[in-house]
Amino acid sequence: MTPDLGPAVLPSVLIVSDGRHSVYPPPGIDAGVLVRDTDLASLVHRANADDPPQAVDIDSVAGLGGDDAAVDFVMGRLGIRIVLTRRPQLAARVAGHGGLGLVHVFAYDSTGMSRSLESHPGIANVGSVLSPGLVIVHLRPEELDRLPRPVVAYGLIDELDDARACGALADSIVVRPALAARLAASLVPA
Repeated sequence: MTPDLGPAVLPSVLIVSDGRHSVYPPPGIDAGVLVRDTDLASLVHRANADDPPQAVDIDSVAGLGGDDAAVDFVMGRLGIRIVLTRRPQLAARVAGHGGLGLVHVFAYDSTGMSRSLESHPGIANVGSVLSPGLVIVHLRPEELDRLPRPVVAYGLIDELDDARACGALADSIVVRPALAARLAASLVPA
């Protein structure tokens, strides 16, 4: 049973981390840490450090299964409330435990996006991870409306102008630490 940790709150900016090093969101922006492309030991260490992640891309953690037990462990033992996954049933389980499940929607072309959306659970507390994220600025309004909210723009966002443009359309964007720092610095009045 997953303890009630309160509602999952999706920050406007998710800063990627491999979990092996501390990543602190810069002051001035609504940001949290997303751990991805790591191993289970690093995820556990980071979750128990002074800078625990707000989100995890569960499918990219070596040593962590892609099943219900993995969701229960990440949420119940590590306290991570936002889980990104390619598996719609895992996102639904996250939502069932009171967290925010985010299903990858691959938008390399309209066919791929349509296929991804066909398997989306379409229930409360299950949103979409649009990949690559930079595609969001090229979607027609009706395509954007098809994406279950919240929408996270994930991937290929490397420039400040791209981060702003994607952030205007998405509920959250995924960026590297250097871009998060530049984004925060750009908001400081001169």
